[in-house]
Amino acid sequence: MQSEKVVIVVGGDQTDVDALVQRYSESHRLIGADRGALALAELRTHFDAAIGDFDSVTPQEMEEIKKKSRVCRILPAQKDETDTEAAIAYAIETFNPEEIILLGAFGGRLDHLMSNLWLAFHPLVKEMAGKISLMDLHNTLRFYMPGSYALEKESDKKYLSFIGMTPIEKLTLTGVVYPLNGKDYDYPIALVSNEFEEAKAEMHFSFESGLLAVIQSADKRK
Repeated sequence: MQSEKVVIVVGGDQTDVDALVQRYSESHRLIGADRGALALAELRTHFDAAIGDFDSVTPQEMEEIKKKSRVCRILPAQKDETDTEAAIAYAIETFNPEEIILLGAFGGRLDHLMSNLWLAFHPLVKEMAGKISLMDLHNTLRFYMPGSYALEKESDKKYLSFIGMTPIEKLTLTGVVYPLNGKDYDYPIALVSNEFEEAKAEMHFSFESGLLAVIQSADKRK
């Protein structure tokens, strides 16, 4: 099966979803998770799939979702997985993606935000280390398992942060303003506001154990 790229719109803050869907709609499959499917139905004439229990949409909105989505899977309200987790599982099963981008994962309800951050520990996400992004116009977050990685700078982002979701062993950062060499942290640590070295478009990092979130970000313009 050929690998594809997938955008999943989830039900958080929809502020940047329109612009980002326009950016990726020609090259990525589009999936809506629960109320994220309504956002896609309002933006697109058709999209690939709608997944969720849809307990937050009206019957009229549900009809619009069914009309616009090529596949619509309605899940029971009482289930062991979130709608976002179900959408990720569907994307992996159906499209064998080389990349998944989650939109609408930030903002909105705080419990939903925490649930999206805790996706880092989900087996499906851990298997795709560095290939799943949570994104809005000002932030790109990716989760990584132990290993060595090269990271390209996003031209519209200034800051680079490394967030230990767990204790981290032997963290090394090169090609950044504040490098590290084999540093251990015995508690989850937030190393924020680092930057790529001037004129460099790529940096490298590695670590030997733990689970790491890497964020490229920019200040919001007023």
